[in-house]
Amino acid sequence: MLFTDVADFTAKTEKADPSEVMIFTSRYFAALSETIMKHHGTIDKFIGDAVMAFWNAPDDDPDHVVHACEAVLACVKRNNELNDEFRKTGWPAYGTRFGLHAGDAVVGNVGSSDRMNYTALGANINLAARLEGLNKNYGTRVLVSAAVKERAEGRFAFRSVDEIRPKGFAEAVRIFELRGETDGAAEDDFCKRWEIVYAAIWQDQPAAALVWVTDFLAQYPGDGIARYHAERLRTELQGTHLVSAGAMR
Repeated sequence: MLFTDVADFTAKTEKADPSEVMIFTSRYFAALSETIMKHHGTIDKFIGDAVMAFWNAPDDDPDHVVHACEAVLACVKRNNELNDEFRKTGWPAYGTRFGLHAGDAVVGNVGSSDRMNYTALGANINLAARLEGLNKNYGTRVLVSAAVKERAEGRFAFRSVDEIRPKGFAEAVRIFELRGETDGAAEDDFCKRWEIVYAAIWQDQPAAALVWVTDFLAQYPGDGIARYHAERLRTELQGTHLVSAGAMR
């Protein structure tokens, strides 16, 4: 299941002519919908500026996780192309964020006697939506769950991001960034180096881990995930320092 959202959509469109908002947003929905359906996805609904979609229903698809990953990467590319077209006409770019998860869900017609909707329900649907929103924290565009990585590893490049404890799940959920196809040496080297840093974040003391992250940022200063963890580690160290100082007084 997939959820998308446009970053700062309200701020970008609140002062625009409503008819233009409808025209450009319809073009945006058409581009993403066409791309998702081309990769065997089912469009569930549009929610404001968001898209909800899923795979493996109503038709069985043994390769649905791979197709979903392909769809998201194709959507990112199409989104970038569409934004170039928007900018040429003076319309703001729609920077889209994606959350992708794989798991069991109840799929079927839901609603009242006079209005039904073919949709999917369950905690796993909520997790996909949560992943989309977490992109704001890490400066990423595509976040996926461990369930997606495990079923598509080898075909795509994934990068560890964090562990979260979503409501309704007994155990922590590891989340990853979907980077692209596994066809580039530079991308492979980037991911391998980051995984060493990520291991240090969880295994070393905060001060030592911060050294690893800071060294990584020296080479990749704009990396949102590294910056997020650097800030978290600094806050943790500052808190430890304050506690120690309080104990000494």
